[in-house]
Amino acid sequence: MSIAKTTTRPTWLRFALLAALGLGLCSHTPARADSAPQDIVIGEGFALGWGQFFVADSQKTWQAQGLKPEVVTFASGRLALDALVGGRIAIATAAETPVVFANLNGLPVRIIGTLNRHEPFDLVASTSIATAKDIKGKRIGYAQGTNAHYYLGKLLAANGLTLADITAVNLSPGDFVTSLVNGSLDAFIWTEPHLSQALAQGGDKVHVIRSPELYETFSSIITLQSTIDEKPELLVKALKALIAADSYIKANPEQSIAIVAERIKLDPKVAAAFWDRTRFNLTLDKPAVVKLLQEEAEWAVANKLTRPDAKIPDFNAVVVTDLYERAVAK
Repeated sequence: MSIAKTTTRPTWLRFALLAALGLGLCSHTPARADSAPQDIVIGEGFALGWGQFFVADSQKTWQAQGLKPEVVTFASGRLALDALVGGRIAIATAAETPVVFANLNGLPVRIIGTLNRHEPFDLVASTSIATAKDIKGKRIGYAQGTNAHYYLGKLLAANGLTLADITAVNLSPGDFVTSLVNGSLDAFIWTEPHLSQALAQGGDKVHVIRSPELYETFSSIITLQSTIDEKPELLVKALKALIAADSYIKANPEQSIAIVAERIKLDPKVAAAFWDRTRFNLTLDKPAVVKLLQEEAEWAVANKLTRPDAKIPDFNAVVVTDLYERAVAK
């Protein structure tokens, strides 16, 4: 496969008018009677860190809250966010970085809860790359506009490098493993299940390079401001369903590992080894989330990854706490 170097400028603008007009199809579904299940279309990324969503699907905690879920799976949270902005889904999983880029482009994406905070990423490389410093001059796969993009920036800086020192290749995460194994990439940055898939397919030609304490993500629950305004009860029910799934994970770790491993087609032993690293805990620490959003926005602007006229928004308005507070209230 021939892969060309791509620009790093985010491509959110195609959805801007739709979002600004509040035309999200899911968030504008007419309300049902209280006695009838309420339709909700849910976007889920394909990674271990979205465990509460997968458990909510398996244990039917959505239905326990009077919801009728339709689940759509995406290769990354960034793609789930695109679908959210495009009106295909009402609630989704995404890390904080896609939320930063969306709001820098004026798109009203909001964080209404977080599932965990952990270090998700590793560098998966051919054995010709012995250490992270050896990526200079190499073709490195990443997913533009995701938190892996932010991690790449942190990894480069930690090793005295810049984006100009590598060939950064923007790909869908679904193409990472094949591209590394067939030699189109020298390395990529992502999380499970792609790490173990690359090791299985690449054999002794592939290894994983960890760089601890560079970056911790917030795995976030996101929606649009229009959905918050028009369907707050729907979102409170969804959060209650996820809180129930979070409680199930804490009470039943072995069963939860099996559920998540099956969902993302990951060896249960690999999932178990990664489990403690993920630190599942549904909460919403607004000051901490706002601080990281601000830092990432400043990084994006400094590295010219936004429109020249982009303004850093007030992220206090992006992190919305009242729905979570209602969901956890006794």
